[in-house]
Amino acid sequence: MADVLLTFHCAAQDAEAVIEAVRPLVAVPIHLREEQVFGRDFVDANTAERVAGTLRRAAVELIVAADQLEALVGAAAASRRRLPMRWHATPLIASGREA
Repeated sequence: MADVLLTFHCAAQDAEAVIEAVRPLVAVPIHLREEQVFGRDFVDANTAERVAGTLRRAAVELIVAADQLEALVGAAAASRRRLPMRWHATPLIASGREA
């Protein structure tokens, strides 16, 4: 099965909940990156973010086998988040580790 880069985009305050939900299901590193999102699509924003015009978000990334997607997305969706979450999976052509 091919590997994919799975990324969850969630509110910054929800990142820990997403990580704790998926962590027991994998034995791979989970990366967390804070992001600031600009734009006009504020469907996922809270009131303060709508007023400010920016969203504080986090990207939770991990490389997994494609057949793990359903379980991981389900676990993240069931996590105790306060705001909506988006996700995407990107097929990997190659990856590696250099010592």
